[in-house]
Amino acid sequence: MKMTILHTETLKRWGGQQNRILSEAVGLNKRGHHAVIACHRGSMLARKSKEAGVKVYEVKMVKQAHLQTIPKLIKIIRDEVVDIVSTHSSVDSWAGGLAARLTGRRLVRFRHNLYPIGRDPLTKFIYAMPNRFIAISNAVKDVLTGGGLSSSKISVVPSSVNTERFSPDAGDIRKELDLPADAVVIGNTATFTQVKGYEYLLQAFSIIGKRYPAYLLFAGEIEERFKESKIFSHVDRSLRDKVLLLGGREDVPRVLNTIDIFVYPSFLEGLGTALLEAMIMARPVVVSDIPTFREFIEDDVNGLFFEAKNPDDLAKKVMSLLENKISRTLLGKNARSTALERFTVGDMIDLTEAQYKEVINAK
Repeated sequence: MKMTILHTETLKRWGGQQNRILSEAVGLNKRGHHAVIACHRGSMLARKSKEAGVKVYEVKMVKQAHLQTIPKLIKIIRDEVVDIVSTHSSVDSWAGGLAARLTGRRLVRFRHNLYPIGRDPLTKFIYAMPNRFIAISNAVKDVLTGGGLSSSKISVVPSSVNTERFSPDAGDIRKELDLPADAVVIGNTATFTQVKGYEYLLQAFSIIGKRYPAYLLFAGEIEERFKESKIFSHVDRSLRDKVLLLGGREDVPRVLNTIDIFVYPSFLEGLGTALLEAMIMARPVVVSDIPTFREFIEDDVNGLFFEAKNPDDLAKKVMSLLENKISRTLLGKNARSTALERFTVGDMIDLTEAQYKEVINAK
């Protein structure tokens, strides 16, 4: 049964959500389906989709342009003979959702984050339209059911990691960064946003960096509002030259191989693709103790928990690993095993494909 799926997406930046969309599109196309993407003009998703050979329609995906965007999406749906429209963000869920309904197509709404659902009439209307919701974790499903949606309409399909690209044999960038031989690198590769809790990692580094020859590395897109001055204000002045801001990188596997301890201090997270990538690269991970991560992290088995928003506890857990290389190696090995068992692209495509077929065949 060949299906044609149209994914719509609003955001211009790159992150786990956009990575999920592209991974799914590529995977479905390899299985003989036809997945196309309609996203914001000039977005990272548009560029990367073209590079991956996925058909892309670039539209003005902003709230003020709905009267232009909806007719364009309707034309795409008809021209491509789309079976299912899959939406992902707020703005495109309005445009894509209405375009799907006006053309009689099945509608699937993906939910990637933990922000609560509004109770106003317009929000209730937009959430009443989809035939199915796909949540990327049980924590996200709980948000949906807490917002009044029936659990019978919600399925959980976690995001995944490309095991071919994310290989522990990828090499590293230590020489490029001119790091001392005895330096240990603490780091993170996710997008730099407020809910990621970076200030707590920066504050923790002010403790760690005074006791160990450590560097703190960030390799993710940094939102415009996070100026360097604001970032460095959380770090002891004497350690600021040990904080490396690389920005977005195309060679994330090599960056991860450079990191000795991966820290994920997010306090509001749907799943955490960057964390899954670190795990599959066999990095020992230290993460906030929040419900999302409790779904797949077992403390002192495949990672270490620290109290969310507590830089002192975070520093303590990281330093415990700096003192014990054997523990770092074992945690990293177990983290990789967990990721390979639960978060591969093949499994994600299997589950998503099954959901789509069920939605199409439903009466």
